[in-house]
Amino acid sequence: MLQQYLEAGKVTSVHGLMGEVRVQPWTDSPEFLCQFKTLYVDKTHFPMTVERARVHKNMVILKFEGLTDVPSAMSMRNAILYIDRNDVKLPEGAFFLADLYGLEARDADSGEILGKISDVLTLPANKIGRAHV
Repeated sequence: MLQQYLEAGKVTSVHGLMGEVRVQPWTDSPEFLCQFKTLYVDKTHFPMTVERARVHKNMVILKFEGLTDVPSAMSMRNAILYIDRNDVKLPEGAFFLADLYGLEARDADSGEILGKISDVLTLPANKIGRAHV
C-alpha cells in the first residue's frame, strides 16, 4: 500500500527574526522541497501553508503562514515535514524511494526470490537497496 504522506525534511532551527525556519531536506534536491505550497507537520499531518521558500547552503529556508516571530518558529524545531504524494507530478521513470519498501528482490538470472527490500541506502554515487530475507 502506498503511503499518502512522505517524509520530506526536518526543521532544524530558526532563521532570522521574522518566523522563518531552516529545514534539512530529505529530497533529491533542496529545490524540490521549495515547490510546495502546503507541507504537513509530524505524524498528525497538520497542513501548513508555505508563504515562501528558498535554498540557502543546501538547506531550505521556509516561511510558514502564522509563524511571525522567533518563539512561534522555535515551536517548529525538530518537526518532521511531509509532502502529499498527490501534490507531486513525477517525470516518466521516476519514483519515490518509499515505494520500493516491501518489493521482492529477485536474482536476475534464475528469478529466485532473495527477499524483500527493507532499506535503501542513498550514497553520493548511487542508491543501494537492502533485501531482508
